[in-house]
Amino acid sequence: MKNLKQLAIKHKSDKHGSHFYTDIYESFMFAKKNKPIKILEIGVGGYINGNYSDPYLGGESLKMWRDYFKKGRIAGLDIFKKEIKLGNRVKIFQGSQNNTTTLSQIVKEYKKFDFIVDDGSHKSKDVIFSFKCLFSSLKQGGYYFIEDTQSSYIRELGGDGAYLNNKKTAVNYFKGLVDKINYQEIENPFYEPDYFAKNTTEIHFFHNMIVIKKEKNLEKSNILVKNRRLVGGTSYVALRKFIKNFKYLALHLKSKIN
Repeated sequence: MKNLKQLAIKHKSDKHGSHFYTDIYESFMFAKKNKPIKILEIGVGGYINGNYSDPYLGGESLKMWRDYFKKGRIAGLDIFKKEIKLGNRVKIFQGSQNNTTTLSQIVKEYKKFDFIVDDGSHKSKDVIFSFKCLFSSLKQGGYYFIEDTQSSYIRELGGDGAYLNNKKTAVNYFKGLVDKINYQEIENPFYEPDYFAKNTTEIHFFHNMIVIKKEKNLEKSNILVKNRRLVGGTSYVALRKFIKNFKYLALHLKSKIN
């Protein structure tokens, strides 16, 4: 039984060689190797003569997933039409990763995925759009993988190598998920956790890759109660509560102005 690295080499997938993703993937996927999983990969590949448009080229990674997950269903998405025959467990859709109709069509057929892999345009706006649109279609306990995050530092791909705090880059967007994971620890009773905060428990930053785990984020803070630090002691409790609540309100109003 071949591992992902061996299958990547066999099918000439750049997930090993040009990159070194297979060990990372296997660390998150191995437990479901023999399960009837569903996986979506954005970007089918097939690069030649400066573009990916040849309908009969690509699918190297889809072959790798097909052979690794013997009971799995594999969906691929590419902006170009692909006429590659990979067996009845693999289906390729044509469309853009930043098109809601296209993504909804895939979700309608597959319902929920165990794994989603973004190896598409690598443009920050597309990466963020796809994640926001597809994360709810990931199963609880599933993983969302984003490859080639180097694009966050390359200008023509929507990145910024000069100002590393540029909020429009994909890397900085996902850095913000760290705060969301810790929403129960944020001392601000006005903080409102969104869907991503309530359903993300892990985010891993690797060289050129980000991995996010979808799972109910229910762990309570051992210090705060409903995002408040309780007033202890017996002296002037009411007054100290009033002062603390006034500070919370002042900080909330200041954040709204900013």
